[in-house]
Amino acid sequence: MGIKSRWVLVALAVAPIIVWNSCIGSNSAPSNTSFMWVATQGDQKVRSYTIRQTNGTIAAIGSDGSPVATDVQVNSNGTLAAAGSGVNTNGENPVALAIDPAGKFLFVANQGTSGDVTSGTIAVFAVSGTNLNLVSTFPTELLSDVGGSGPSAVAVSPVGSYLYVANQFSNNVEEFTFDATGALTFKNSYTAGINPNGLAFSRCAGVASNTATATCTVADDNNLFVSNSGSNNISIFSACIQITATCGAPDGRLAEIPSGSPVAAGVGPSTILINRGANFVYVVDRGSSQVSGYQYSPATGILSSLSTASGGASVFSGGITANLANNTTTFNWVVVTNNGSSSLSLLQVQSTGKLITSTSGQFAVQGQPSAILLR
Repeated sequence: MGIKSRWVLVALAVAPIIVWNSCIGSNSAPSNTSFMWVATQGDQKVRSYTIRQTNGTIAAIGSDGSPVATDVQVNSNGTLAAAGSGVNTNGENPVALAIDPAGKFLFVANQGTSGDVTSGTIAVFAVSGTNLNLVSTFPTELLSDVGGSGPSAVAVSPVGSYLYVANQFSNNVEEFTFDATGALTFKNSYTAGINPNGLAFSRCAGVASNTATATCTVADDNNLFVSNSGSNNISIFSACIQITATCGAPDGRLAEIPSGSPVAAGVGPSTILINRGANFVYVVDRGSSQVSGYQYSPATGILSSLSTASGGASVFSGGITANLANNTTTFNWVVVTNNGSSSLSLLQVQSTGKLITSTSGQFAVQGQPSAILLR
């Protein structure tokens, strides 16, 4: 079985987890413990684990993480159960997923192939209980020639109804709106770096200043980060998704910040991880098998390099925990999947944002781990 076919199965395995992990109550896991699910490319399974935030100890839930095949649902104790038949993504080579904040729609990027610019699509599914119902399939290459090809990442705005798509073959980011039925309407296209394949909003995007939380004292400028694997850098855009000093009439438009973008990254930057408790951003660099850390300035949108930490062989993706206790004895952890060494690397987030490799070494996972989700 080729890499492309295996990645299709991995993407489908993770989709139900993203949709239904919200059914897990915040008290379902032991104190200061997060759930972790790992999709393994070699055997098309999903495995369940817990991770202790006090010391980073990873433990399998059941034998070897109780691996199950694709199309799963998440039980309240973190285990997985078969949910029925698989869901066809209605497109070629699905590589990225996003769900709207209300949990109504799942958006799937079907990358297609570089030889056929019309093969890239966005499939929209309506979420109904544990079922996914196809709403529509929208081509990213448009007749007006302002579209894109090779959709490789998707992000939904935290407020408003805006969908952003990174197109790896055409080096741009597209803006769409979606209505109450999930139907997409193309709005605009923006130039990114070479081969963009990761998208993420800044941690306080969508937080209004009059409803600020303890960790978001003021609203930032709703910045959208784009990792460009071909040019080894990160583009930073301000998204007009709510009224701010720079956005008088929200319409979803993007504007690259005037200084500080793009910022240099490692080799082949891909997955972008947002620390929800502090202004730190981490990017998985597949080409150099490392994770790069950045300090984020909400006032300017600028990312300043902190340090890098090494993963294992053939780093593929990563995830980050939330600081459940928000105290000095509980830490955030970045976990990266090492596809080549069939293991996980565990990196502790220091108060300065620096990543420290766990002294426990790599955690072995059978089946070539690829995608990962932490909660």
